[in-house]
Order: sequence, then C-alpha cells, then structure tokens
Amino acid sequence: MIRDLTRLASAEFDLLVIGGGIHGLTAAYDAAQRGLSVALVERGDFGGATSFNHLKTIHGGLRYLQTADFARMRESIRERRAFARIAPRFVAPLAFVTPTSSSLTRNAAAMKAAFALDAIVGSDRNNDLPPSHHLPPGRLVSSDECRALVGADGEPVMRGGALWYDYETVQGDRLTLAFALAADARGAALANYVEAAGALMSGRTITGIKARDVFTNNTFDIRARAFVVAAGPWTSTFLSHAGVRRSWPLMKVMNLVTSRPARRAALAMPAKSGRALIMLPWQGRTLVGTGESTVEQPADAQQARRPEVSAFLAEINETFPGFNLDADEVTLVHRGIVPAVAAAKTAGGLSLLGHSKVCDHSADGVTNLVSVVGVKYTTARAVAEQVTDLVFAKLGRPAVRCRTTETLLPTAGQSDAASANPIQQAVEVEMAHTLADVVVRRTGIGAAGYPGDGAVHDHARTMKQLCGWSIERTSSEIAALKRFYDVE
Repeated sequence: MIRDLTRLASAEFDLLVIGGGIHGLTAAYDAAQRGLSVALVERGDFGGATSFNHLKTIHGGLRYLQTADFARMRESIRERRAFARIAPRFVAPLAFVTPTSSSLTRNAAAMKAAFALDAIVGSDRNNDLPPSHHLPPGRLVSSDECRALVGADGEPVMRGGALWYDYETVQGDRLTLAFALAADARGAALANYVEAAGALMSGRTITGIKARDVFTNNTFDIRARAFVVAAGPWTSTFLSHAGVRRSWPLMKVMNLVTSRPARRAALAMPAKSGRALIMLPWQGRTLVGTGESTVEQPADAQQARRPEVSAFLAEINETFPGFNLDADEVTLVHRGIVPAVAAAKTAGGLSLLGHSKVCDHSADGVTNLVSVVGVKYTTARAVAEQVTDLVFAKLGRPAVRCRTTETLLPTAGQSDAASANPIQQAVEVEMAHTLADVVVRRTGIGAAGYPGDGAVHDHARTMKQLCGWSIERTSSEIAALKRFYDVE
C-alpha cells in the first residue's frame, strides 16, 4: 500500500469511504472488488480506534436464542464461517464455558435445548472449512471438566456448565489490516492519517471532501460520486458538514488485558448488571471484557481513565469470585467509544446499541450519502455488502455479485507466514507511519502490554533509519507510545 495523496487529489472516484475501521475497510474492499473506483481516508491508523477494542472473538450469536432472534443468529453463524474461510490464519476455535444454574434460562435443560437449536440453525457451520477450523457441537459438562478448562475462579457456583465453541481472533489487528490490503490489491486508494475536515457541496449533493494531511496540516480536495461515512463515533461530525443532523448517544467500552496466565477455555459469567462478562485466553494472557460506561461520552474520550478502570475491576472481581484482579496486573486497557441507546431498565443509563445501522441519507435530502453505525466486528462484512449494494443503486450501476465471503484475504491464508523483516514490511508495504502503528498494530509485540524499553528502543531505531526521523521525532514517538499504555 502506498499513501498516494496526489492520486487522491487528482482523480474522481465512484466512491469515497470516510473511516478506516473494520466497517469502512470492508466496505472499501467489497466495492473495489465489484469494480468501483474507490478511495478511503482515515484520520488515524487503520483499525486504530474502536476496531482495536473488540473482544477478539468472532461469535455465532448463541445468546440471541434468549430473544428467539433466529435471523440475527443465522447471520452471525454465516459471518463466523466466512471469517474462517477468508482468514484462517487469523482465527482459531476457542472453547467457551458458562455455569448452569437453577434459573429458567441457564438451567441444564434450557442449555441442552439451546444447543439443540444451535445445531439446527447452524447445521452448516463447518461447511467448506478445513478440519482445523471445525467447531464441535455444544454440550453440557461436569463440574470437574469445568474446573479443568477454566480453573476454580468461578467457585462456588461452577457445579456444572455448558460448553460451546466460537472463534478467537489470534491477531485481530492483522485481520483488520488484511481488509485494507485486500482493498488496495483491488485498486482502491487508501490513506491513513488523512482527516475528512469538511464537505464540498453543490446544492444538496456532496461532490467531495476537504481533506487534511494530519502530518503536514496541508489540505486538498477529494472528489467522488458517492460517499460512505463509517467514522465510528465521529460519523455524526462529518454528517453535520453535509448539513445532515443525525446523532446518537455514545458510551465507552473497555476490555482489560492482564498479566494472569491464560486458561484452556473462556469463562462467561453473568454480572449483576445482567450483562455477561467473559474471561478469555489471548496471547498467553487472560483478557476480560466487556465493561461499559453508564453515562454518555464524547467521541474524543479515547483515553483510559482510572475511575472507569477501577469500577470495572470491582465488577470483574464481584462476577468472578476468587479472581481478585489488581490494577497493577492490568497491562493494557483496550477501549473504544461506541453507539448506545437509553437503557430501558435504568433511568438515565445507557446500553450498547443492539444492531448495526445503514442509513440512506436521501431522506435528509443528500442522495449520494450513506452512513454506517456499526456495533459488531463479526458482521462487518455483511454490513459492507449491504452498503455496497446501496451504493451501486445510487450510482445507477447494474448489480454485481458480492464475492467477499469466498475470497481469501491477503496474508490471511493458513500457509502464509510472517515477514522475515516485519518492521520494514510495515513501513514500506503496510502504511505504518508511527512507532505505535508498528509496535501495537503491525508487529503486535505491544498489543497485550508495553513490551519493555529494550524492544521499544530497538523498534524506534529501525523506524528512524527507515523513515528518516530526527532524534527529536524519535523521542517524541517513544513518548507517544508510552502514553498509549497510560491510565490517567
């Protein structure tokens, strides 16, 4: 990938995507694969904000049985299988355990019935997948097997449990980047660290955007015929530039990476809030999520705050008796700002928005504008398919079949190996511009916690040579990386 700002400024594209998280990248990839000329801009790094936060799982929607939402469950199962087909290197089967109880929805009989329904709805879950990615059927397990899988942190409630399988994203940031590489391979013009600072309008039609290079502060125009805004919590900001007044509450979510050794399986436990918390193995450590803020947050509230982390720690230790997690065992707070709705059970409270939304802004008088309010990594590809279908209709183009469920992503095959020189590849091929890009998202050595001064300074020296950084720039990059791990 080449960050070619001259190309962005000189061409007119069929589609411009604003936002380079998982929803923007999948939309750009799908549209480019179907033959549209596509550009994408991202104000930070690809997958560097909300998409970095997700709980590292691709799940089949077993919980949707509680509301008999079979359509949504079916979509999740289909998309889970698609990820295993197009990115087998980056996903792997993972066992999940939850304790059975005497409650109506969690007793052994109810869980057995749920697994029977899951087997019917997901009867094709392993179709066309290699044996390494086959998911066994769910089943009930004894208390002894529960303890063997997840330890005794659930005592005294783990008298028996239910076991099922989903996928874990082994290298979640590499998976997100694979969609950027795929879009680039299909001819899309992508650029990170380019902000969509304003809209160019002709009446009520968008003709382009005023773009700003974050590194130089230079501005230039990008022209297109159709526009998709997938900018996460900043989506409403760009919509306002186009005269569209749409907003929704935002909340902060977080997952805690800890120094605790990983267990054999993930453990899901009901919290007092009614949500399920999950303690899962990831990169040899224990990852716990997901915590949710109870009050509305601004889009730029990306920093981890100590009171928020402390409150989540208290909820974790209450939910997992005997875990006794301390703040000094938290090596990284994965956090993001996501769309929310007013919670029905708690006056003034918030809950996570349940469904992703694709908004056609023709109703707002802007006929060539679409926005995405995405909430789930697992179904991002399906949302992108819906978005691209709509873009084709807006452009008046004949429909072209989507093929993103069957095409292997770049670097994502089982036989694909990591680069022998990952830092050089990150800079020269994968559009990495900062030390955090390389340490956290390209090589992943800092994805679970600060990797230590030795590794950081080694990477910084290599980046200095490859990018021509000054001593001052190198020191600034090291300081910025350390701030990324801070809890304020």
